[in-house]
Amino acid sequence: MKNQKIFNKSFLFLLISNFAVFIGFEMLLPILPAYLISLHATTIQVGLVTTLFTVGAVLIRPLVGFYFIDNQRKALAIGAGVVLMMITFVYPFLNILWLFLLLRFFHGIAWGVSTTANGTIAVDLIPKTRLGEGMGYFSISTTVGAIIAPSLGIFIYDSFSFDILIWSSVVLSLTAVIALQFLHSPALVKREKPPFQFLKMIFEKDAWFPALLSVITTFAYGAIVTFLVLFGKQKGLEHVFLFFLINAVVSTILRPFTGRWYDKKGPWFIIIVAAMSGFLSLIILSYATNDLHLIIGAILFGAGYGTVSPCLQTWAVQKVSEEKSGAANATFYSSFDVGIGISAFLLGILAEWVSLEMIFRIVSLSFIVVAVLVYKDYLKEKERDIKIK
Repeated sequence: MKNQKIFNKSFLFLLISNFAVFIGFEMLLPILPAYLISLHATTIQVGLVTTLFTVGAVLIRPLVGFYFIDNQRKALAIGAGVVLMMITFVYPFLNILWLFLLLRFFHGIAWGVSTTANGTIAVDLIPKTRLGEGMGYFSISTTVGAIIAPSLGIFIYDSFSFDILIWSSVVLSLTAVIALQFLHSPALVKREKPPFQFLKMIFEKDAWFPALLSVITTFAYGAIVTFLVLFGKQKGLEHVFLFFLINAVVSTILRPFTGRWYDKKGPWFIIIVAAMSGFLSLIILSYATNDLHLIIGAILFGAGYGTVSPCLQTWAVQKVSEEKSGAANATFYSSFDVGIGISAFLLGILAEWVSLEMIFRIVSLSFIVVAVLVYKDYLKEKERDIKIK
């Protein structure tokens, strides 16, 4: 029997690199809208900051997934990390709005390559019988980085300056590139490569269901990243960072247990339970008036979204053959970016008409929708099993 060990030198350095990439990128998200407003941008232009980024990421991922069928992942991951670092460095020098928005498009392209590469390398390194657990560990670097980053970015921006924030992001990108140097990407078996068809490869059809669920749940995450800081100021909540910090801690602590549950029982019930936790978290958060409410909401959101996201990524990869893992990862990450892009645009418009409390309550329904769809899928799977028997 092959060695079933998950943690080795390559996997640990991949975790470090991916964590640095995500925290370096996500720490900019809550600050860029405020920075653009200082450049006299309109609300539509602020929304385009996320939308154009998403377009770039989504357009490049099919090509990355195709390239990954029979090529080494490591070189492309390193190259993408270098480009991310260079693009981030340029931000403070752009005070012309259309150039800033154009840079966001290219930033999205580099982000799409980097995240797809790292996610696919993780699948290569993890024993297939422990994929749920292994991807759970890997997604700690993704989720925790994304959750810690907003509060860290806000702290650096408020305490120092936008330039210092950018330099911090550049250093993290450099750390990611250095960590990848110590990674050994497994050699791939050469396979016959199908012709490249963009419209087919932009979306791996066998992974469509987890990808759809990811888009839906990302509305909740998008609402947190976009509006929680503003909500805290409106409600006089001085310790909003507690939400991000506790969310990250809970996500990290639960990940090994939820990963094992996934491997033993499959995706359905763990996603349903986690989705209900995410629903409750946003309802409680919408009524928050003190730190205790923030803490309870953070615990539930960490158990909810922090569990749903890695389960969906694992599910997407398991639904395809091994040689399509790159395409499945591309589809999953694109679904995340699409969810972020759509939520930033639609919720930004919605915020002109309803309160932030109501936005949190509205997006909480996304978790209910996910729970219902997953339960229906479970019933279909159970019916198929009965027919086979």
